[in-house]
Amino acid sequence: MKKHLLLVLLGLSTVPALAQTQQAAPQGASQQQQGGAGAVVPRGNATITGIVQDADTKQPVEFATIALIHPATGKPIDGAMADDKGRFTINRVAQGKYKLQVSFLGYQQKLVEDVTVSSDNASVNVGTVSIASDAKKLSEVVITGEKPLVEEKIDRTVYNADKDITNSGGNAADVLQKVPSLSVDTDGNVQLRGSSNVRVLINNKPSAIMAGNVADALKQIPADQIKSVEVITSPSAKYDAEGTAGIINIITKRDGGLQGVTGSMALAAGTRGSNANGSLNLRRGKLGINGNFGSNMFYNHGDMTNTIIIPSTQSQSFQSGDTEINGMFMNGQLGFEYDITPKNSLSGGVRLNGGNFRMENDQESTDTKNGEITNNFFNDIRNRNNRQGIDYNLDFTHYFKKPQQELAILSQLSTTDTKTRNFQDRYNAGEAPYYLQRNTNDGGNDELTFQVDYVHPFENKTMLEVGAKSIFRDVTSDGLYDVTTANGNTNREESFLYEQDVMAAYLTYGFRFKKLLNVKLGTRYEYTDIKGDFNSRGMTQPISDDYDNLIPSVALSYTLKQKHTFKANFTQRIQRPSLFYLNPFRQEQTSNTVIQGSPNLEPELTDLYEAGYSTFFKTTSLSANLYMRQTDNAIETVVDVDKATNTTTLSFRNIAQNKTYGISLFGNTKPTNNWTIGGSSNVYFVDLASQYTSNSGWMYNINANSSYTFGKGISAQFNGGFNSRRVQLLGKFNSFSFHSLALKKELFDKKGGISLALDNPFRASMRMNNDVLVSEATAINPVPYEQRIRINNYNRGVRVSFNYTFGKMDQQRPPKRKRSIRNDDAKQGDGNGM
Repeated sequence: MKKHLLLVLLGLSTVPALAQTQQAAPQGASQQQQGGAGAVVPRGNATITGIVQDADTKQPVEFATIALIHPATGKPIDGAMADDKGRFTINRVAQGKYKLQVSFLGYQQKLVEDVTVSSDNASVNVGTVSIASDAKKLSEVVITGEKPLVEEKIDRTVYNADKDITNSGGNAADVLQKVPSLSVDTDGNVQLRGSSNVRVLINNKPSAIMAGNVADALKQIPADQIKSVEVITSPSAKYDAEGTAGIINIITKRDGGLQGVTGSMALAAGTRGSNANGSLNLRRGKLGINGNFGSNMFYNHGDMTNTIIIPSTQSQSFQSGDTEINGMFMNGQLGFEYDITPKNSLSGGVRLNGGNFRMENDQESTDTKNGEITNNFFNDIRNRNNRQGIDYNLDFTHYFKKPQQELAILSQLSTTDTKTRNFQDRYNAGEAPYYLQRNTNDGGNDELTFQVDYVHPFENKTMLEVGAKSIFRDVTSDGLYDVTTANGNTNREESFLYEQDVMAAYLTYGFRFKKLLNVKLGTRYEYTDIKGDFNSRGMTQPISDDYDNLIPSVALSYTLKQKHTFKANFTQRIQRPSLFYLNPFRQEQTSNTVIQGSPNLEPELTDLYEAGYSTFFKTTSLSANLYMRQTDNAIETVVDVDKATNTTTLSFRNIAQNKTYGISLFGNTKPTNNWTIGGSSNVYFVDLASQYTSNSGWMYNINANSSYTFGKGISAQFNGGFNSRRVQLLGKFNSFSFHSLALKKELFDKKGGISLALDNPFRASMRMNNDVLVSEATAINPVPYEQRIRINNYNRGVRVSFNYTFGKMDQQRPPKRKRSIRNDDAKQGDGNGM
């Protein structure tokens, strides 16, 4: 079939006049007033039938619209829609002469004259009605202006990743570090406007791939699968009460709405990473199937030093060593969409992800006291992290007759299994190991979610949205601490079970005041029930808690002269800690550093204010946003120091008030038709205070990009950024920067291309400094100490990428508003520089 078939809503969209004028007659009514004033159209028992087909291919046109035209007024009085075979029937037609108007998007309208109904019970077959392709309309649909790299919208910033050729061959972490207001450190930890309390979604849905450490998860997604990234800084009440900063929504490339077969493939090889991925989309009639698969490998190396100083005992622990990091991940997705009827749609899918992460760190460790060496040894550290996750979703949507009125019933089951291994062998030079540590942890995260959303539009461009949701979350962790020395074996088993059930309901109401001011009001209620058990050597420590929250949201936007937009937002957010923060299992990272979660953490509560302005003129767009966040019970890192062994244990407490004030700026311009320049900056002040200690300071991050098209399918692009040091309660963490250059040549009539990318070509490595200083003893840090971490990351790289797309898109089926589950409520963990 040359012309692909569209869904029911597309057919409905072609007859607004019919929708406005036609009214169904009550059962038993003999006549109905239609057309012009005073026109009375009799109703009868005759039928008019026929078939609509493509004039070129002779194939049926699904869901074409057929209007029955009144012979006197020329207005539609009745109508029908063709089925999936192009067949149509108009019932209850009275005797008389009529015209038929056949229309469908992408085709020229066809008027069938002199349709005569000879008697009240006649059956008139008009035969086959051929409609011709409207080349002019199709060209208007296909030939569109090129999207800018970054778009500022009323409620979000959109980074069009597929327009940035420097992304080819990278992973999601490489993509996110180029998005305005985001900063991504070299470990892949993400911050939005200075806060790591963000939730990452994939295609508007939570994924098992993000259930654990987000930094590791981002390395699993190839950049070539990403279409765009949306940053939502002030989520409305329809979103889960996600925490401090906002939502990052990664949109992948998939075209499940195409008739026929289309697909793509991409390959990349480089000195720091390689990947391969492909997609296939199939649609025939009512059924659409889409799938993709990708694999990603990365490899890198560096060196580091870690110094811990305890002034009270005049002791010091110093570690230095080389680090090798590599990983291999895969992810795949298979989904379907099926139009049961023109008004009912069923969709579902399965997403798989998995892989392994490996780190080898060979250290030399030296302990001194009063300037004399008390201990010196070598420590070979091997970290292994294996992860497998799967998401199942099944969604049903009913589209009402009124445009944008719809009901969605959604369900999702996500499950993740992880296996973490930390092995350490300590030995003296030239000798066999005298200390063997085998630290293992097997964990699981299961989430079952049900959600109902209803949208009701009103006549005056107002919109009501209501919904309800339930999340049933079960988290498990089984850990084993096993140490073998010359004195024997010591082992400790620890298990952690955590159940969290969330019930929520929301309501939002949006309206326009005097055609210029858009207002959206919302409120969300959430009830949380928590149960948990931590078992260590038969000692059970139960956890039980429940709480509820009422969360308001207000969003205002005012447009002046169609190009000046002012906006203001207020919302309250709640951020529940994830397993990373809760798990009490002692993860001994090195000989002197331990990370341990805190099961009794409470959720963070945040007030968020934002005001912004955006404008555009000719080829330039500008925007500025002021914001303030205040969290009164922020989760911050606390440290316990063992003076006897110089070991630091990092844990977490709700101990700080976090006030953040900032401004984010964005600009994009085209000095010439071939040259684009863009950039963004985020400057903010953080004030952290607790009853024990405090810290504050200015921070900023700057991103810049430029692209140039030379013609003949050749283009070049630059991306770069700098992030200042991060202020935390106990110290400051490293600044970092990046830059990349790429050159691309389009091939095969723009269906493919090959590109060469250089990562950080003007430096061999990047040095980063993390400093923690506790100058006096407190209840949470009883021992004053100082810690200095120095990391040297060799991140210069070269990548060669190739991509190719196949298949043909003649028409695009009408977009439907996609409803999807968003579990945005859990505070994500990062590595805190470790």
